[in-house]
Amino acid sequence: MIKNYYSVVVTNELPRIGSGYRMVGVETGKKWVYVSDIVGEGRTRMTQKAWSQIKVICEHDPSDVLKGVRKADRKLGRRPRRKL
Repeated sequence: MIKNYYSVVVTNELPRIGSGYRMVGVETGKKWVYVSDIVGEGRTRMTQKAWSQIKVICEHDPSDVLKGVRKADRKLGRRPRRKL
């Protein structure tokens, strides 16, 4: 599964991630959609039908998102993430 990054508006569909305007990573399968925040925490499984009802604002380029996450990891002293 390929991970895509979206900005979405969530009310209470993703309790592990939170509500409001969020940037999430989405892996789409045949039956399920796996949603997590951009650092990979708070992974939640939902059906394709539930994902289609969430309002997607825009799609982001994965390399740009991971570049920002890697930069933040370096500043915080964490191990850098891998490239795509």
